[in-house]
Amino acid sequence: MARTIKPETRLADAAFRLLAKQRWNELTLAAVARSAKVPLVELHAIAPSKPMLVGLMLTRAGEETARRYKADTESQSDRDRIFDVALTWFEALNPRKPALRALHDGLRRDPLALLAARGAFVGAAEWLLALAEADSGRALPLKVAALAALLVRALPVWLEDDKDMSKTMAQLDGDLRRGGMLFRTGNTASK
Repeated sequence: MARTIKPETRLADAAFRLLAKQRWNELTLAAVARSAKVPLVELHAIAPSKPMLVGLMLTRAGEETARRYKADTESQSDRDRIFDVALTWFEALNPRKPALRALHDGLRRDPLALLAARGAFVGAAEWLLALAEADSGRALPLKVAALAALLVRALPVWLEDDKDMSKTMAQLDGDLRRGGMLFRTGNTASK
C-alpha cells in the first residue's frame, strides 16, 4: 500500500519547487495549491496566507532535520548539540538553496510578510532545541528567541557559503559562544 503524503508536506514541497524558479512576490497561493494538487479550500484551512506557507516550509525542513540528526546526549554539551542540530538543519536545506534564496530576498523586501512569518522561525528554533534535547529550563522562551535570531543571522551566510559550509559553521559557533550561559556548556546527563 502506497503511503499517502500529507497535504501540508505537498504544499511545502510545492512552495519550495516554485520558489526555486520564481521570486517571492510572484508566488501565488493558487499556484502552490495547483502544484501540490491540493484544493484551494484545503490550502485555506492549512495556510491561508503566504507567511503561513513559510511555516509549512520550515516545518518540512524540521522533519528532514529530524530524520538526519542523531543526538549524542552522553558525550555532548547542550551547546554542542544545538550547534550540530542547527548545522544539520542547514544541511537538510542545501538542496533547496535556490528556493531559500528567493524566500530570503523576498522577505527582506516584504516587511509585513517578514513580521507575519517570524513565528515560523521561532517554531523552527523550538523544534531544533527539542531535537537537541535542550528544550527545558526557565530561560527556554529566551533561548528559543535567541536561536531563532541565530538561524536568521546565519541564513545569508549559508546562502553564500560553499558546500563545506565552513562560513556557516563559523557563524553558528561564534553566535552560540556569544550566547554563553543561555546555551549552557555543561552536559545535560550530569544535571
